[in-house]
Amino acid sequence: MSLDPSLDQALRAFITADQGGFEDLALRLFAWQRQHNPDYRALCADAPAPTRWQEIPPVPVGLFRDLPLTSFPPEQARVLFRTSGTTVGKRGECRALDTELYDLGARRHALACLGPLPAAGVALVPYEADSSLGHMCQDFVPGMPTFLTPERGLDLAGAWQALAQAREPLFLPTTAFALDALLDEGPAAPLPLPAGSLVMVTGGGKGREMRRSEAELVEQTEARLPGARVVGEYGMTELSSQLWSERPGLPYRPPPWLGVQALDPATGAPLPPGSEGLLAFVDLANRWTVLAIETQDLGVVDPAGRVQLRGRLSGAPLRGCSLAAAEALDRR
Repeated sequence: MSLDPSLDQALRAFITADQGGFEDLALRLFAWQRQHNPDYRALCADAPAPTRWQEIPPVPVGLFRDLPLTSFPPEQARVLFRTSGTTVGKRGECRALDTELYDLGARRHALACLGPLPAAGVALVPYEADSSLGHMCQDFVPGMPTFLTPERGLDLAGAWQALAQAREPLFLPTTAFALDALLDEGPAAPLPLPAGSLVMVTGGGKGREMRRSEAELVEQTEARLPGARVVGEYGMTELSSQLWSERPGLPYRPPPWLGVQALDPATGAPLPPGSEGLLAFVDLANRWTVLAIETQDLGVVDPAGRVQLRGRLSGAPLRGCSLAAAEALDRR
């Protein structure tokens, strides 16, 4: 199974060089997926044909726990990413034939938002084979050691030791919960990191108690690790693209191939820019599953397309990478 060659080439050209139009590609990819993805076709059976990208029917992320949602025979999958945890039910699964567009888009948007990525790193994110976050971080800095493993949990002493040995700029990807735990240990005196170091914070507390607010987390990280820039990342297993913020708490910037809108939680109708609603994404890099995803996260999309997170929809199950860190810390 493969995409129509002309569509495949057009998606790659848009993601790598902004060649083409987002709306035209979104409508073409939707038409192809509706034809080749039986689950998506059934879910869209009563929906009118979209004429704008905002009208493409989104799939709730919860359905990835129950349906393959692939645009190819699911048994042919060569890539399997799983959600990092929920408090109820089974984990969501996202299958693909390859990660080509994922990798191209992740690196291009990170470079556009962050500038050059450090060549060395210390990770506080999981590296299991089914972790999309771990996959992205390893692609950014191949061979970077992680101090969050299923066997040992969070090795905070080991992480501090690795940070102390840094002689070149470091990339430190971490969940908010793991960073909160890191700041509880280690040297009392500031530990300067080489200029150009990046601390990437993803995920919130996910319902788990944290000692620090988001603002305190950033301020204390900058004080304890002077020389490092603290940035925010937002992504999920069901998406192939990520959003970045210049600082946690500031709006997130999506890449040009990711359309974002806020929906009315009660009706699913699109809301005007600046209104708080349920976030929905149209991701051109999601070629192997479904391009349109409805999350359970609340947020505001400004007229420029930037996203300000406002928490979770009331009653939505807890999920996300910070849960993995929290559960690992519980095992210590």
